[in-house]
Amino acid sequence: MQIGDCSLVLQPSQPDLVLNVGRVTLGEEYRQKQQKFQRDKEKKKVVLAACALLNSGGGVIQMEMANEADHPLELGLDLEQALRELIPSSDVLQAFFETRQQGRFFHIFVKSWSNAALPEDNCTKPRICSVSSSLYRRSGTSTICLDLRQAYDFLKTQKRKAQNTLLNEESEHSKILRAMHQDIMESNSPFQVFQSNKIEYGHILPFPESHSVEFKQFSTQKTQEYVKRVIQEYIPAFANTGGGYLFIGVHDKSRRVLGCAKENIDPDSLQRVIAQAISKLPVFHFCSTDAQVFYEIKVIDVFKNENLYGYLIIVNVEPFCCVVFSEDPASWMVKEQQKIVKLNMNEWVAKMMNTDPDLPEAFESQLTLSDHPAYCREQVNHKTQLQQHLFPVSPGRWQYIPETLWMELSSQHKGLEELIHQQVHPASWGILIFSRSWAVDLGLEEKQGVLCDALLIAHNRPPTLYTILGDQDAEGQDYCNRIALTLKQKLVTMGGYTGKLCVMTKVLCLNPNINAVSLEMSSSQIHYPWSYNFVGTQQMESFLQALMIVLLGFRSLLRYQPEKNSYLSNFHHHSHLFVHDLPVSGKATMAMKIRDRNIRLYMEAEEVENVCEDVSGKTTMAMKIRER
Repeated sequence: MQIGDCSLVLQPSQPDLVLNVGRVTLGEEYRQKQQKFQRDKEKKKVVLAACALLNSGGGVIQMEMANEADHPLELGLDLEQALRELIPSSDVLQAFFETRQQGRFFHIFVKSWSNAALPEDNCTKPRICSVSSSLYRRSGTSTICLDLRQAYDFLKTQKRKAQNTLLNEESEHSKILRAMHQDIMESNSPFQVFQSNKIEYGHILPFPESHSVEFKQFSTQKTQEYVKRVIQEYIPAFANTGGGYLFIGVHDKSRRVLGCAKENIDPDSLQRVIAQAISKLPVFHFCSTDAQVFYEIKVIDVFKNENLYGYLIIVNVEPFCCVVFSEDPASWMVKEQQKIVKLNMNEWVAKMMNTDPDLPEAFESQLTLSDHPAYCREQVNHKTQLQQHLFPVSPGRWQYIPETLWMELSSQHKGLEELIHQQVHPASWGILIFSRSWAVDLGLEEKQGVLCDALLIAHNRPPTLYTILGDQDAEGQDYCNRIALTLKQKLVTMGGYTGKLCVMTKVLCLNPNINAVSLEMSSSQIHYPWSYNFVGTQQMESFLQALMIVLLGFRSLLRYQPEKNSYLSNFHHHSHLFVHDLPVSGKATMAMKIRDRNIRLYMEAEEVENVCEDVSGKTTMAMKIRER
């Protein structure tokens, strides 16, 4: 997979996102001996992969060591610093990245990005990771690229200004800015120079650089390339900071006009280059206009000894109503099609400015509404209490959940109980959550021949997904890995889990002709650090709360016909069912599918009673089933 001049390969059929960046020289001593070009190329690949994984639920960067060494090696200071620059300054490197060498391969384990509040100032971290915001502003006499916190604050400010402005054909805010800019600029010295038609070589301008004035001078003959680079940085900076003047052909220290030699430039061609460069600048509007950057170019003849020597180019930039970027921000992620893509400006701003509550927060707020039906309020008034009710953590003992399903499975499949006990025996205690198909529960295709799936959450072990097959199947491991990867990503993006997370996989084959025999199929050979294990009840409960949110979203249950959904197969054992979910999430559809299935399989229509109520615009539905 090519991204610019970087080649990244997303390893297929893995239970985690594994990005292979190829051969990389490791160790500070060895990296210092490299050519700078090669060192920077390797660093770019690692940084790009890290950014994509941070934004995609975490994963593993895999690289092959390009250098020989007879002892374990560290990353190298330049790689460490590049990774450190991706994360908030308040976090240490190991909070997001851990490393491990396995033979010739070196792995960087990447935790998912988290935008939790910073403890020292209660400010929110940026919602996504980016290598660069591509947002420039003026700060004194300097032009700076905003870091993510600064970019987020600037976007919020511009959005607030736009929301407070009455919009006509042209926004009032934009008109006011332009009028103020015009009044100020016409009363100062840069404006007087801008009105000139000629100027003497060596003339000292009567004003210095400032937040609204920048001097640039160059001696290269590659004028157009130089001007394009200057335009891309300084025009957005002035537009985002009240406007200003860019002088090309003035020495910044002495303020002397040196001009651009006429032999090196064609003024008409250069004006077209400047106009094209400005027209390509991405602009984002919070207001209703589609205005572009307002600017004016002036070419002033520079005379030396009464002869035309060259030209002074001045670009007058007006303040912009919203936001001007130099280019699309440098931020990547792995999309659903398992492709690594760079976010465009609109996608990046949408993710940065997403003010909707995260699903876990919204889920909890719904569960704490005082107007819930009385019969469910006591049990679901808080997500922690709901987790303790559905998936209680009991240190020192094993739990098989749901118990009724486990009893059915163990009675239906001879040898299953012994096989499961063999797998969990190394752990001292934990929870096994069974399903006839975790794939269906997560919205994936069901696979024939799968007896059941079980998710192990155990003390001092990482979460592990077991797929139990009735017979050996060459595609069983890919199936299990696909479920594990989907589960991990949903736990992070939907469930809001913020800890270090991997879901290990193991495929077991239960031979019906031989009592308690398993044939384990190979799974990931990547060995995760100890920090990915559950070392206490708090970690396990946080994981289970995220899992509860994923499962109670009911998204997957709406994607299949009820008769194909094994998750619904146990509902007939309950005399009362209550369907609860977020607004506009398909609760009614879910309840009707359960009702229709149970009517068809277990009872008659007159034995089903629907109870619906609408409270403050939020619909809840319960279903009472009287079994025959």
